[in-house]
Amino acid sequence: MMFYDLFSGVKWEVRANDHYFHQSCRRKSFLCFRWGRYADNVVRSYKYTPLTFLPLNLYEQFQRVANLFFLLIVILQCVPIIATIPWYSTMLPLLFVLLVRGCKDLATDLVSLSFFLLCCLSQADLLLLCSTEPHSLCYVETADIDGETNLKFRQALSVTHTELNGDSVKQNLAAFDGIVWCEKPNGNLHSFKGELHWKGERHLLDTDHLLLRGTVLRNTDIAYGLAIYTGSDSKILQNCGKLKLKNTQVEMLLNKTVLILLFMITTALLLAVGAGLFEHRVSPKYDVVSVLQRDSSPAYLGFITFWGYIILLSPSMPMSLYITFEVIHMVHCLLIGWDIEMYWEDNNSPAQARTTTLNEELGQVGHLLSDKTGTLTQNRLLFRQCFIAGHIYGTKGKNWNRFSCGGLKFSDQRLVDKLRERSSPECQEFFTALALCHTVMSEWRDGLPHYQAASPDEEALVCAARELGWVFLSRTRETLTISEMGLTRNYQLLALLDFTSKRRRMSVLVRDPGGQLKLYCKGADIVVLERLQRDWPLQESTERALELFAQGCLRTLCVAVRSVPEALWTEWSRTLSQAGTSTGNQETVLEEIYDQMEKDLTLLGVTAIEDRLQEGVPETIATLRRAGLKVWVLTGDKTETAVNVGYACKLMDPDTILIQGEELRSENTGISLTFLQSEII
Repeated sequence: MMFYDLFSGVKWEVRANDHYFHQSCRRKSFLCFRWGRYADNVVRSYKYTPLTFLPLNLYEQFQRVANLFFLLIVILQCVPIIATIPWYSTMLPLLFVLLVRGCKDLATDLVSLSFFLLCCLSQADLLLLCSTEPHSLCYVETADIDGETNLKFRQALSVTHTELNGDSVKQNLAAFDGIVWCEKPNGNLHSFKGELHWKGERHLLDTDHLLLRGTVLRNTDIAYGLAIYTGSDSKILQNCGKLKLKNTQVEMLLNKTVLILLFMITTALLLAVGAGLFEHRVSPKYDVVSVLQRDSSPAYLGFITFWGYIILLSPSMPMSLYITFEVIHMVHCLLIGWDIEMYWEDNNSPAQARTTTLNEELGQVGHLLSDKTGTLTQNRLLFRQCFIAGHIYGTKGKNWNRFSCGGLKFSDQRLVDKLRERSSPECQEFFTALALCHTVMSEWRDGLPHYQAASPDEEALVCAARELGWVFLSRTRETLTISEMGLTRNYQLLALLDFTSKRRRMSVLVRDPGGQLKLYCKGADIVVLERLQRDWPLQESTERALELFAQGCLRTLCVAVRSVPEALWTEWSRTLSQAGTSTGNQETVLEEIYDQMEKDLTLLGVTAIEDRLQEGVPETIATLRRAGLKVWVLTGDKTETAVNVGYACKLMDPDTILIQGEELRSENTGISLTFLQSEII
């Protein structure tokens, strides 16, 4: 299978260690013309160059109507026959305005360039070939791409890990001659499809094998990769649009002073007509002849007089106003940095104005849009309660486990006793699921496991299981190792059904030490509950527990299990292998195959996790609302949880009208849409 562009038929090909091929196809440019395929690694984050600064900056500044008007006045003042005041009286203030604004733009461009150089550490999108970590794992931080601070792991293909790693890794990399066929450069950060052709074999590639430009390598000494997209072809730069000239609301308001020009033109026209009538009807009666009247027609006389009056009336467009604005912008930026009330003492960070032209826009904001997790909340999740076999657990008690990581604010002596005495198979199965159903990586330091999770939810659940005796120890491509109340058990990992925002769940298919196949699944309650067996027990008590957790502003996940017959696994794995080599929409095909396995589940329990509000959030939102701002918060929580969080952060008060989607869609609703529009928007 090769990847072709649907329109041009051009495929994206990368050859390892073939410098001649890539050099011959390197993208080149001259003026506005470009040719070639592969971009070099040069990225320009700045707007101006020494050659383009003057013309480009002047072009931007003369987008202002006032600057164009003053330039016209200067030109008119250079014509002796109509000049009524010296030309330098307008030229010097105009030059001052252009100079101040140009210096500000240049300084802003230099600041953005230095910020880019500090932040951009990786130089290309790389295909991970191998690393110094076991099984060629690689931990990356993607905060500069998606804002998430949790470490994510990437893993090389098993074939490149086996063949390239070793004592002579550099020699092996120098001899590597694989060819990658993949999709053309695009801005989709969460999708990558390709193939590696090497030694007569074909290996499928996806996002788990790609190290994106802008990510930071963590907890990994060395990672070796093949550059797939470089320079402007990298995914993060494909998402960067062209720099646009931004105008503030105040500047757009000042541009409306063009209405003054209509007044000036009308006045100058009337005065020119009056001057013409005076010269040709009144002056001859008194033998007064002006210099302009000699050998000149009335039309010419009126034309010259008109432009003379334009010059005389030009002070009605106050240039001092624009000079004042430029100075205010510069001083305002300095005051922002000096404001002690905006100084963050804990981090020794003062406020910083990164632009000198948009500061006044802060006073024009009418709507504030925010998400919940990580913005309003700390994104430090704590396991608070759980529901297992009809019982809710979660009261304070002593911490008895030597593997404790100190991150669990949960303990219940009833649950501890059941786990120690092994008197509740449901509880044991529940925590076995928490210890197995995840993508967490473990690293041993000082005799204790330290976890690296792709999301804080997974880390909180794995730590909760560890606190209660089900300790996740390690994982490889084929196995998961956990300690169940001190007894080490190895599970064979057969399949990992990844979590996606569309699926809202993840599953693992394992073979336990006794040879039994089990599918463990966890996900949003609305997704997992609909995949349970019909007439599943404890339905009412489960719904009451979910409602109780939502009232406590806790995030809930349902955990379920399924015993898988050997024949079903054999047939399903064959279908899964065929889907991996299909040329169609693999995501849709995989979702359908996953659905075939994730059904007829048995509910094990429900987890309840707390995500505390950040310090000062309620007071900040209350202040913003008093200032007249309309605050909108987007969350994927249950309705009950979202409502309670809204009250907790003072986004809502007792007088707030709660409207759900069903009410808006109802034909019999008594709510006026006009009223809603005025109140919400």
